[in-house]
Amino acid sequence: MRNRKTLYCLLPVVLGLLWVCYSQIRLTAQEGPNYVGAEVCATCHADVFKTWQFTTHRQTLFNTDPSKKGCEACHGPGKEHVAGGGDPTKIIRLIRLKPSESAEICQKCHTQEETTLWHTSAHARAKLTCMNCHDVHAVGEKSKLTDIDNGKQKVEGLGRAIKQTELEAAIAEKGSAEKAAASERVQELRIERSALEAQLKGEESEFDRTAEPYVCFNCHKDKEVQSKMPSHHPLQEGKVTCSSCHNPHGGPNGLLRQESVPETCFRCHADKIGPFTFEHPPVTEDCTICHNPHGSVQNNLLVQGQPFLCMKCHSGPHSRSGTFGDPSQIPNYYTECTDCHSQVHGSDEHSALHF
Repeated sequence: MRNRKTLYCLLPVVLGLLWVCYSQIRLTAQEGPNYVGAEVCATCHADVFKTWQFTTHRQTLFNTDPSKKGCEACHGPGKEHVAGGGDPTKIIRLIRLKPSESAEICQKCHTQEETTLWHTSAHARAKLTCMNCHDVHAVGEKSKLTDIDNGKQKVEGLGRAIKQTELEAAIAEKGSAEKAAASERVQELRIERSALEAQLKGEESEFDRTAEPYVCFNCHKDKEVQSKMPSHHPLQEGKVTCSSCHNPHGGPNGLLRQESVPETCFRCHADKIGPFTFEHPPVTEDCTICHNPHGSVQNNLLVQGQPFLCMKCHSGPHSRSGTFGDPSQIPNYYTECTDCHSQVHGSDEHSALHF
């Protein structure tokens, strides 16, 4: 009786293993011969493969499923393409596909939560493809930034070496072998620095093309201008990125990562969240009523200067006391409301939002 119970417990496991083996055998038999492997692709596409193998996509080489392995994970089986001498019609070319079709290929592997909303996103409705923002054959922006920083440090080091060698040439005896060697070394260092600067310029251009926020600015030119205004989030300084607030693959209310504007802002500005005994309605409704998050010429990202911003909702400072009829109250229009009403995001002390 005990053996029978053990057999019943093991039966599902055995059947499951048999099914896995059968599926693998069928996959190998039916699909395997159509795939040639990334090594074959590299024989013709050496330059592309050289950079691709340093990307995160190289991890697909460890997949056992040939349809999700290497180059053919995106471009499909390569047997007919190779047999046709590189016939481009015998391979999947993502740039020739409809945006929805190319997105489906990417989403075979990219099943992360933030990409599941892509088909409902504003970017998808605008007929953009993944390749409009991503270069799948290039290394990541963090690696590029590291290379750029290292390159700049090396350029600075070469500059110091040039100055030192120039000094050696200057103090060496005229016509001596030491002076000639130092002068020759100066020229070599200058040539090396010029070559590195040219390479660095190319890497910076590539970085600007593929990294945030620059890739976003390719389309959102107005936001680029705003980000350079006197009051701005530290986007140019590299402390935040567009994706800190937005999910470019989909999301509510302007691709926001949270359900609303205040919830998005409160992720960083937690001191403004309250709850307060006395609340300022715009704070809980929409921060952009008073602030332009992408940049402003006014302090604190305000959409308009004080007191005129406040007067959009409040008819006038202390209007009940007859401001316009009392000359002594006119200076109130030339001061900031927050000089007195300092707790504009909420207060536990006073309904006028000040202590």
